[in-house]
Amino acid sequence: MPVHIVGESRLIRDMFLAICLSQDYQIGTCCSDLDELPGLTFHDLVLFHSHDGAAGLLERVRLFRDSHHDALLIIVTGETVPTATQVALSARAEAIIPEQKSAEALIAALKLVQDGYRMIAAQAARASPPDSSQAAAAPGPQPVPIRGNLTERERIIMQKLTEGGTNKSIANELGICEATVKVHLRTCFRKIGAKNRTQAAIWAASQL
Repeated sequence: MPVHIVGESRLIRDMFLAICLSQDYQIGTCCSDLDELPGLTFHDLVLFHSHDGAAGLLERVRLFRDSHHDALLIIVTGETVPTATQVALSARAEAIIPEQKSAEALIAALKLVQDGYRMIAAQAARASPPDSSQAAAAPGPQPVPIRGNLTERERIIMQKLTEGGTNKSIANELGICEATVKVHLRTCFRKIGAKNRTQAAIWAASQL
């Protein structure tokens, strides 16, 4: 699956390129705007960063979707993009990642989208659970329900999970035994409605 990197800033594009190469992704086109992309198929994934305001960003993504129905789209949004815009973008993208997130969170998003999952804005999931037509249009399983009430320790462990941590590495980092990590994860899965680590990582990447 080739990854195409789009962003106004060359520095941002180079950062995304380094992250993708570190994970052995095949790189496609690197360009400054979505309309510079060639014809894409469902095998293509577009990693798009923009500092556009609400109206400009929505219009650019709408035009992209009109031309590229099948390609997968991950949008990295700037700090000024309002919640309502992120919710609207969730209808047209496989993942919405705030730029304040870590490189590990972006890597997790790439892997989850590649596996057929979506990571929509949390507020979109709260506001309107997908109906049958929305579910049919999605490229894979929807994110797990929004639940929570995690303790601070549970939140830390879930964050480590999105960064690719194993039970052993999380235990070593927090100075606890591996069995304790397993107990915490089972409790987290129950609280958020996740059936496995992948679903839990989807929830944590959009909620924490």
